[in-house]
Amino acid sequence: MSYPCLCQLRPGGPELTAKLLANCSLTKDSRVLDIGCGRGETVRLIRDAYTPHVLGVDTDPRLLAAARTAYPELEFCSGQAEALEWGDASFDLVLAECSLSLADTPAALREIVRVLKPGGRLALSDVYARGEGADLGEPGLLLRQLPTWGQWLALLDRAGLAFHSWQDESGALSQMLGQLIMEQGREAAYGLLGLDSCALARIRPGYLLLWGDKP
Repeated sequence: MSYPCLCQLRPGGPELTAKLLANCSLTKDSRVLDIGCGRGETVRLIRDAYTPHVLGVDTDPRLLAAARTAYPELEFCSGQAEALEWGDASFDLVLAECSLSLADTPAALREIVRVLKPGGRLALSDVYARGEGADLGEPGLLLRQLPTWGQWLALLDRAGLAFHSWQDESGALSQMLGQLIMEQGREAAYGLLGLDSCALARIRPGYLLLWGDKP
């Protein structure tokens, strides 16, 4: 599977990315992996602001081509969150912006824990259900699942990550959806998410920043 549209739309844009990174205690020696790196903007931001030891991975060849064209000096790799090619304890930080809800989340989290160093951190931004959780399956154009807040915590716990902190940033998702509706119409915008208006009302999608640590 690929990580297409949410990574391109980036709810909250670079401002939310900056919030996510600000809670990660990065140094110039930190090693960072950006899963679902898209066109590479976050990889470039991390290189410029924190550490040169950063690389991005994505499954979409078009996005990777755009990233390599825009930032030829940076490292981008093709790969799946569920089967990372790097060895155990390779990274101090794994970043996942809008990508884990498109993946097999439990499998991806197991791989993230494997490649994190002891004491390393996962920083993610993603959707969550403020109402009923939903497993949307493969047909959803953007989302495979919408876990509730409690389900996100359970997923981290089962993978072996200790909860650190979180922030609700649902306004960013509402703003993005409003923009999509303005540009494409309500039906097309909801269809892009793989949800109809009734499902949206029942699930009440929100957006969060979440940090977890590997003991």
